[in-house]
Amino acid sequence: MSRQAGGLWPWMIQRITAIYVAVFTLYFIAVLLFEPPGSYELWRAWVAAPFNGIALLLCFVALLLHAWVGVRDVLIDYVQPLALRVTLLSLFALCFIATGLWVLQIVFGVMP
Repeated sequence: MSRQAGGLWPWMIQRITAIYVAVFTLYFIAVLLFEPPGSYELWRAWVAAPFNGIALLLCFVALLLHAWVGVRDVLIDYVQPLALRVTLLSLFALCFIATGLWVLQIVFGVMP
């Protein structure tokens, strides 16, 4: 891919993840309006259903990717010193990875 077209992938990731998060949010609102789980056990059962658990996990992955592309673009555009930019990008990457691992732990029920 040429250097001029280097922004195409982040642009596509931003748009695709925004669409997925929006669609899942509408689905989740519909669930809350028409069939809200009333207890902790019902919530666990809802998340344990294969479709819901995978869709929820994909939503968080999409959300983290969307946030990463946005933060990355802002830092590249507005933080000029290279060392500071790399440091901030690294810190955000670590935060997003930690958040992603935390979501995995929650969705797959590793926590008691």
